[in-house]
Amino acid sequence: MPMNSETQPGIAGTVRGRLIRGFGATALGPVVTAIIQLGTVPLLLHAWGAAKYGDWLLLSAVPSYLALSDMGFGTASGSDMTMRVAAGDREGALRTFQSSWALLTSVSIVMMLLASATVWWIPWQHWLKVSSVSSLQAATIMIILGAYVVVGQQNNVAESGYRCDGNFATGILWLVLLRVIETILTTMVALLGGSLLSVALTYLAIRSLGSLAYSLLLRHKSPWLRFGIRHARLQTVKQMAAPALGFMAMPMGDALTLQGFTVVIGASLGPVAVVVFSTSRTLSRISLQLMIAVTHTLWPELSAAFGAGKISLARRLHRHAIQAALGLSVLGGLLLWVTGPFLYHIWIRKAVTFDAACFHILLFAAIANSLWYTSSVVPMSTNAHHRIAFAYLAGTSISLGLAYVLIHPLGIVGAAVALLLVQASMSWLVLQTALRQVQDTLREFIVAMFTLAPLGRAWRQAREA
Repeated sequence: MPMNSETQPGIAGTVRGRLIRGFGATALGPVVTAIIQLGTVPLLLHAWGAAKYGDWLLLSAVPSYLALSDMGFGTASGSDMTMRVAAGDREGALRTFQSSWALLTSVSIVMMLLASATVWWIPWQHWLKVSSVSSLQAATIMIILGAYVVVGQQNNVAESGYRCDGNFATGILWLVLLRVIETILTTMVALLGGSLLSVALTYLAIRSLGSLAYSLLLRHKSPWLRFGIRHARLQTVKQMAAPALGFMAMPMGDALTLQGFTVVIGASLGPVAVVVFSTSRTLSRISLQLMIAVTHTLWPELSAAFGAGKISLARRLHRHAIQAALGLSVLGGLLLWVTGPFLYHIWIRKAVTFDAACFHILLFAAIANSLWYTSSVVPMSTNAHHRIAFAYLAGTSISLGLAYVLIHPLGIVGAAVALLLVQASMSWLVLQTALRQVQDTLREFIVAMFTLAPLGRAWRQAREA
């Protein structure tokens, strides 16, 4: 069989073709993220000023925790469905799809009702130290942004449908385009004098229309995947509970390292310090965005490889991914170490002051994050990630408390140190887990980092094994 015709059972296209298309679409993600973060920050600072923009960061951080209401089922369903389709079990994949959708929708509605009943009674202005809105206005904005998060969760289940049927690239491309559209329109609203409330409403309206279109496109691409509850089964939900909780722990850890640090810094040092830390972290994570694209491209292929029993292919894909992560993250870190201050001043100008010590520590944190996140895609692709997920959650919880302690003597540098410690501690744990699953040894893995064959030859060897 020619190399370029290598296929996975039940999935459209070849491995090489899907990887190329998937990476092409996914690579747009970090580019778009960089453009959005680097482009919108100075525009919003110009439109609102540092204090008001800091208020927006704080208010948008709190509703992000509603993303946890999917309990990880949206992500877990993607790995499970891809392995089932690769094994020729479309009926089982449909059960997983509808079971996950039914649970996600039910829990999201309950969470929004609970939030709507409690958010109005909290003194947000005092707790978050926001200066441009009252507590009532803050509550209104957070409810709208919460609805935005809940609507977007529907895309998590829909994306698993694209992924399992060989249409990963199409699904990712449409989500990237949706982000671009909503960012452009909401930024325009802010520049035209729109309030924080107006921007939040714009986000919700665009995401609602975009999510509807995304679901309709899935129905066109994969007619056998249908939204509904006819094939939903409680037993399927129970079987997926453990991996789903693991996937819930991962975004909880991410929320603690991203939004959690924002809230702690804002409560301790105020909104301007939030802007300094957030912008420094954004710039330090540019190379990490590219590695996220690589891992998300490999994810469905690893699921399919394990589902079809191709451990050799999975091992080689993991080795290539880590080699790329190591090279790109270190090279990117060195470039940003040298050019970061210059880029920061061009980007932010004089809106806030650049903190070099904080930025340099965040660069090391980004490198460590890139390495362990790349390896984590191996256990996540088979829903065998429970240990590392809860270790990450525990580590980020500890780092958040450590950040609170270190902020007082060290300022935002203390927060950066706490962030570095949790990222570094995850690297060894995740690598060990991934090596066991792909049946690799540490010695052979290290040697392979410097002697890897071209990827095309690796696919050929894996197919012949």
